[in-house]
Amino acid sequence: MDPHDVALPDPSEIAPHAIAFARMMFAHAAFEREVRSLVDAINPKKPGFGQRPENQWTPSESGTGKIMILLKHHRGSGLPQAEQIKSLLNEAIHPCRDRNFLAHGTWSCFNRRSLTLEVRSGEQWGSQLPSENRIYAISDILKLARKFKDLEAELYKLRRSLEPKMSEAEMRAASSFLRAPEQTTDTKTPD
Repeated sequence: MDPHDVALPDPSEIAPHAIAFARMMFAHAAFEREVRSLVDAINPKKPGFGQRPENQWTPSESGTGKIMILLKHHRGSGLPQAEQIKSLLNEAIHPCRDRNFLAHGTWSCFNRRSLTLEVRSGEQWGSQLPSENRIYAISDILKLARKFKDLEAELYKLRRSLEPKMSEAEMRAASSFLRAPEQTTDTKTPD
């Protein structure tokens, strides 16, 4: 064991790691929300389609395959965005696994010299895999947050390309609605 390792560090020592972790978790939540919105856009006829458990993506190649089957079933096989969607979802698998490792593992040791955390994997039920330890610097955790933000932005663009476009008349109506001054009615009667 390194003399700079601390098994139970003071919380203030790992505060920057915890803040980076929170940023990563918020970025992951936004990414997951965008995946659900993308699935909603695949089948816009059924509200909440992406919220249903059977339609949700899991971070695996089989999870991506499931989304591709939904896409083909509801949008046909000639959709030009299909390969991009598949690529982005597959690209998200490894960051999601890292996120799960950080979220469900044990933050077991802090090194004061290198300012890194050692995270041990939790017990993997039904698996014969040995436990695993990984080292994370603040920059590693923030890199995951940035990756989730980038993936979310790309999925947003793809989702928007699947959604129906607004006509000129609809855009003018929406624009005039946003510019209309609020009208208030005074219900008080003069004395």
